[in-house]
Amino acid sequence: MTKFDIDSVAIIGAGPGGLATLYEFLHTNQDGISTVGKVRATHPVFRKIVAFEQKDKAGGIWATSGNEVDLPIPPQNLLDTGSYTSPDIIHPSQSIPENLNQASVHQPFATDIDRSTSELEWKRSGVFPKMFTNIPSRFTRFSYLPNEEKYLDKSRIIYPFLTHKELSQRLVDFTEDEKLSQYVRVNSRVESLTKTNGKWVVTVRHTNIEKNKDEWYQEEFDAVVIANGHYTVPNIPHLPGLAKFNETHPGVLIHSKSYRSSKFFEGKKLLVVGGSISSVNLLQFVVPAAKETFISKRSPHLVFPWINKALESEGITTKPTIEKFIPETNEVLFTDGTREKDFDAILLATGYHFHYPFLNNYLNVIEPSNLSRVSGLYYNTFAIKDPTLATVGVAVSTINFHTIEASAAAIAGVWSNAKFLPPKNEQIKWEQVQIDSTANNLLFHYYTHDKVKEDFIDKLYVYAPDERYNPMEIDAQFLNDIDEGFAALENLFYKLKDGVLEITD
Repeated sequence: MTKFDIDSVAIIGAGPGGLATLYEFLHTNQDGISTVGKVRATHPVFRKIVAFEQKDKAGGIWATSGNEVDLPIPPQNLLDTGSYTSPDIIHPSQSIPENLNQASVHQPFATDIDRSTSELEWKRSGVFPKMFTNIPSRFTRFSYLPNEEKYLDKSRIIYPFLTHKELSQRLVDFTEDEKLSQYVRVNSRVESLTKTNGKWVVTVRHTNIEKNKDEWYQEEFDAVVIANGHYTVPNIPHLPGLAKFNETHPGVLIHSKSYRSSKFFEGKKLLVVGGSISSVNLLQFVVPAAKETFISKRSPHLVFPWINKALESEGITTKPTIEKFIPETNEVLFTDGTREKDFDAILLATGYHFHYPFLNNYLNVIEPSNLSRVSGLYYNTFAIKDPTLATVGVAVSTINFHTIEASAAAIAGVWSNAKFLPPKNEQIKWEQVQIDSTANNLLFHYYTHDKVKEDFIDKLYVYAPDERYNPMEIDAQFLNDIDEGFAALENLFYKLKDGVLEITD
């Protein structure tokens, strides 16, 4: 039984995961009693909490970037390496200056901003105008936040979902009402995280826009939560001929993170690569605009079964996976032997990477891609190698806000010594059993909405602080909303794709 003496905590990321963790810690007392849903802890267990956010505001992907976009595709010189599937190549850490021992947040070491690598931070949001959530309103909130009456109005065009602006405002209101901003340092990217003499040393690069300088410093913490999400670094699949194709036909390849408007695709011959929910989110808007729309996909979708039929509906020509690009003739060869040529745009809806460039020694990503697994975690939350390191937001479910909350509560319970983790050998055994029952890929982290309470949230609730209620205590009775949401999503898809319905941002 390990007893902790944690006084200071760093949180890397201030999106939904980081904000939920910050809130949880501020509502946990030294005696391990929770005040979540009430006033803040009168004797908070942690004296110092700092959340580091690389963007200019909290909120993660829901802190939208308007019409500003990341690069549509990694630079040609990186594609030419042939290693562009590695997030370390397209999302590199910057070289850390020497002699930061005397630097601090108040007296940082200043360097010129490296413009050549700043675009490879991929820090702009992939949320686009007209986008709405694909999960009902009740489950795009933490359990201690209200499910506002106005979103229960069935006459809303996108009921039971929220527009991206509405969800963004939820997080803004949460941050302001709980006064969380005072704990968040924005424009601050963590470049390295090491452990020395029992302390975590965080190396931070703060971009000072006014001074046009990067300001470096190091700071020590007793424990660290990784909450940097996994919708930042685009996954570019390794396809023969892709690099040369991009060089020969610049501007054709675009990752979906850089999508902003269907107007770009008006009158164009379009190929969408990927058969996930993100593909459907885009197709419902681009099919009415494009001259022709093709989709290349692999296996059937398991989470949203209706997607499989939708991707073969009128106005969409379905193709199997891509065999290779043929830049000389401007063709794409598919694995069934068929070819198509002269695409005006190829939209890569191929997902994102888990990436922890600052922490490779503790969290290992198995075979980096959009289907990777993060190894070395107990219940997707506690680092088995060192329990003073934890993560939130690694578990994948249709109720991610509640799984995030469950992880944050468990971390607060364990680090406040209200609860204790099992021995390390039991944690290792759990990980192996989970691999054997799922797979050594993203499925390891995935929980269906009908099983997530029993298999994940309830299991972590065992470690929550005293008097902390279960995140699904009330909302579990409304899980049928998810199934109703699937039907509503399908209905909206056809109406938007067929031009029956128009959504304004």
